[in-house]
Amino acid sequence: MKYFATRNADSCETETINDQVSFYKADTLIRNKYMTYEFDLHESKDEGRAEGIAQAKLEMVDAMLANDIPIEKIAIISGIPQEEILKRSAQH
Repeated sequence: MKYFATRNADSCETETINDQVSFYKADTLIRNKYMTYEFDLHESKDEGRAEGIAQAKLEMVDAMLANDIPIEKIAIISGIPQEEILKRSAQH
């Protein structure tokens, strides 16, 4: 823990770790691969979040259709086009 506070490698183990970290920080290929990995991870989280929101909206639309709420109101509340709501209502 002392190493993290001071960045002084005072043992063989911490010196080895420090050398490896320095190597990987200096290697542009590895840094680029890591940055690409981080970007892809961030993008996949955003895509998953968007898919979850879209799925929740569709479930809300289904519940409103089941309760005989007019399609015009469903479109206003959900932000989903009336045409898509009509397609879903035909499926039920």
